[in-house]
Amino acid sequence: MHQLLFEHAITKFNHSPLDVLKVYNEYKYSKLDNLDAIKGHFPMKPHLASVNTLSLDPLYNRYLFSGGGESSIKLWDIKQQDEVEELEPIYTLPSKSLHKFGITHIKWWSDNGLWLSSSFDHTLSVWDANEMQHVHSFNLGSRVLYFDFEDHGRNSLVAVCADGGIGGLRLLDLRTLADAHTLGGGGKLQGGFGYMLSCRWSPANPNLVVGGSQDGYCIGWDIRRADGCIFKMDYNLTTTNYKTNTRQLLLHETTPKAHNGGINSLLFTDDGAELITLGHDDKICVWDMASAEKPLNKQVNFGPLVRNKSTQHISMALSPTNETELQYLWFPSENGEILIFRLDDGKLVARLTKNGSALNRRTTSIVYAKDSSIKYYSGCRDGTISVWGYNSLLDSQIARDGLDFDSGNPGTLAGETERSDVLDRIHDEIEANRIRAKNTEF
Repeated sequence: MHQLLFEHAITKFNHSPLDVLKVYNEYKYSKLDNLDAIKGHFPMKPHLASVNTLSLDPLYNRYLFSGGGESSIKLWDIKQQDEVEELEPIYTLPSKSLHKFGITHIKWWSDNGLWLSSSFDHTLSVWDANEMQHVHSFNLGSRVLYFDFEDHGRNSLVAVCADGGIGGLRLLDLRTLADAHTLGGGGKLQGGFGYMLSCRWSPANPNLVVGGSQDGYCIGWDIRRADGCIFKMDYNLTTTNYKTNTRQLLLHETTPKAHNGGINSLLFTDDGAELITLGHDDKICVWDMASAEKPLNKQVNFGPLVRNKSTQHISMALSPTNETELQYLWFPSENGEILIFRLDDGKLVARLTKNGSALNRRTTSIVYAKDSSIKYYSGCRDGTISVWGYNSLLDSQIARDGLDFDSGNPGTLAGETERSDVLDRIHDEIEANRIRAKNTEF
């Protein structure tokens, strides 16, 4: 951001509009706030119990699923926020109608044709998104804590974390409707890893799935290999010592650990080059997945405010790579705050808190609205859905002429809601700067 201001000052400003848009987005992250009071907010209590999961469709970034602890599922059209005072669900699956206990996770298929839901009632259900009809249910015989599948639909497998049976990750095939395989099952006595609290498919490799266990193990599997396991993440193997590290496992250790406690959240960056893990040891770790044969701990320090003792899966959110110069990690802390960190160095950028009672205020799921909106949705244990982000109304009186670089404030762009209008204004400003620079040469 400061580099752009400097280049403008010496009349050598030749950056693309997208570069300037990144600067504007960076400014927005310094002005984050709760947006529940503005037009288009969610009802006061959309669910009677905890909002356990949120899922935004990947095709249009418009349809948001919410799953509650009372086993109901609701679908919201978030594009209606500019048209109505209070959102109403466009589809509701009542409590006890299919799932008998709390919903644990919901996720859209990559083409919006399907969506999947899981529950504490031991089932994972497949739905036709066009007709909103139930298609099939897998009965896994144990509580389904979480599931994930490849984001681009390059295979038909679903990795499932269940808290019983032989542990490990269960692989379900949507094409054959078979319980295809178990990765790392059998428990420690049989070379397994116990049951998994979290899992995630790599966006860079459709054959790589990573699971985080209740015991602090983080394991990567290649689904094409007979032995499966290709790496075991070690907290002591870092980007600075991996060539010289000779640490031997202690007598009570059989497998290196990524955390000293259960791992209840995993999150890849957009390109799959880094993996973020969250553990019950109150630590967030960032792993380099590309520089060596094994993942390397980058030793990013996120400070003493991280608190995480939840026994259920917690969904963090990460800002897209192409929208800002730096990426921002949204973490829901145990005390009800949402902490926002810079991913590269762990610096705390903001602490967001909801109004109202502090009881049951823990956020369980966060999703990003995308399209450079700088708007996030969070589901809370008190049954509410909150909106966080930058209030564009703040710009209504201070930016009628595009970006005012001369004032030193890169955030004085008019508060249009349409991204195309923003880009047009940025482009006009850049062209004006170029013409002015040419005139000064003569």
